[in-house]
Amino acid sequence: MNLIRRIVTGVLALIVVTIGPVLAEDEEPPPVYELRLVDLDDGPETEFIFVIGNSGFRSVASLKDFLASRPAGTTLRWAPGCIRMGREPLLSSEADMEEFQAFCLEHSIVFELVPSG
Repeated sequence: MNLIRRIVTGVLALIVVTIGPVLAEDEEPPPVYELRLVDLDDGPETEFIFVIGNSGFRSVASLKDFLASRPAGTTLRWAPGCIRMGREPLLSSEADMEEFQAFCLEHSIVFELVPSG
């Protein structure tokens, strides 16, 4: 009986090792988004809009709403450059940036802030 149990266990392990990677390959990788911050200068004050693909977000809150609905492991990559006007959302406040990074971590979003160079 012990020999049969070992054979069955070995066969099951072989099936898992052989089929497991095939099933994993069928899964889609989490999406990668490129974030941009666009300034609109057609009003009395400059307005900033976050842009991902063809979608725009007028506030950090609306950007967070979008990100909260993304699957775990989603990557958000942002290379904002080094030129600042002084009122850019997230970029003008270290505390706001830290809070946003914590939000991403909490929602399993990989946030890649690319430093300017």
